[in-house]
Amino acid sequence: MAGEDYILKVKDLEKTYPNGVKALKGVSFDVKRGEFLVIIGLSGSGKSTLLRCLNRLHDPTAGEVLFNEKDIAHVKGQEVKEVRQRMAMIFQHFNLIERHSVIKNVLTGALSRTSTLKSLMGMFAKTETKKAKEYLDLVGIGDKAYTRADQLSGGQQQRVAIARALTQAPEVLLADEPVASLDPATCHTVMDYLRKVNRELGLTIICNLHFLSLVKEYADRVIALKDGKLVYEGDPKEIDEAWFERIYGEGAKEVHVN
Repeated sequence: MAGEDYILKVKDLEKTYPNGVKALKGVSFDVKRGEFLVIIGLSGSGKSTLLRCLNRLHDPTAGEVLFNEKDIAHVKGQEVKEVRQRMAMIFQHFNLIERHSVIKNVLTGALSRTSTLKSLMGMFAKTETKKAKEYLDLVGIGDKAYTRADQLSGGQQQRVAIARALTQAPEVLLADEPVASLDPATCHTVMDYLRKVNRELGLTIICNLHFLSLVKEYADRVIALKDGKLVYEGDPKEIDEAWFERIYGEGAKEVHVN
């Protein structure tokens, strides 16, 4: 559409694993710059594989991923590292170094801009430390900067992971089931901060979620995968009971996170 600014255009993306499993089967969709896009589907539908193919943690078998109009689906070597820096990722499990302070964990997002020797000695530029603290403030835990990571709650640790990803200075933030390990009350806190990052920084977010109630509250747009194929794309509020059963299977029951 004329005038639209797309940061990603995915065309006929396929992923077949060495064991023959076809995880993605010709998936195509576009992502607008600054959008909060959510991907839904059953476990095994291809959601996590899709995110990993976008930032090249997995190599796509076929298709294109146009990132700022450049196809990154099959780049090699240093270009793959650059893709992963510009498309940061947070996971269901927080992957923090538990014995290190929160600020040290966040600063690992700046490793690509810091020499190996300085990083080993914990010597980061003052500008990097300042920016890391700003991101901790943004996700509401600036007062925890010098606390050991293992002394934080699960929700706080996920917010550290968000701040660490932001320190990479990405253009896209990928979130793979970011609230799956959290209790329902904490889910909304983490999702609120992801939305804050999206709106205040204008950062494009692509997020896998299980709970449709969260999708309807936070997503600008949603795509649904089933058996590796895209089966729905549009407004999350238009997913009625019939669409829910088509995506999740007949007899599936929606679970609400209040």
